[in-house]
Amino acid sequence: MKNINIPLTKQGIQNFKNKIDNLISEIPKVNEEILSELASLGQNEIEKNRASTIYTDGNDDYTIFKEKNNNGYKVGARGSQVLYDEFGTGTEGLNKPHELKNNFNLNEYNSGKTIRKASINIKPETGILPGELYWTYKNKNGETIYTQGIPAGKEVFNAEQTVKKEKAKIIKRKVGEVLSKL
Repeated sequence: MKNINIPLTKQGIQNFKNKIDNLISEIPKVNEEILSELASLGQNEIEKNRASTIYTDGNDDYTIFKEKNNNGYKVGARGSQVLYDEFGTGTEGLNKPHELKNNFNLNEYNSGKTIRKASINIKPETGILPGELYWTYKNKNGETIYTQGIPAGKEVFNAEQTVKKEKAKIIKRKVGEVLSKL
């Protein structure tokens, strides 16, 4: 808490009123700074989470964005496989699911077009055992990849959790900077 001493004179009260008017004029700027900092934190966290994921194969067209709009900012990821990366796919996605997957009407297995059940003739080097589900796709080098999916990456979800955790600290710091001018 900060004490403010105001001389009880006409000039002292006028000076304090001027400081309050300046403070009020700073509020939109501080609000913009808070929103921008929170959006940048979210964007940086998505980038950090994405960089630590081990399930990228080079086929993703994953783009992380921060966009200003009428309500503030929008932060997230775009690409043809973003839902798969965020929510997981196949057996791996079922074993390590996303907390919010059921909120988005995604199918339970959320996987490739041609799901197969491995036969006794499955190539041992795939690591897939007979009876397990899998599918194949071609990577950007044209190689056939055998997969049982990927666990939920939760790149955006985890970034959102960090922003929620840091939000009050950022607001307190930014508002404190403005109030220190009183």
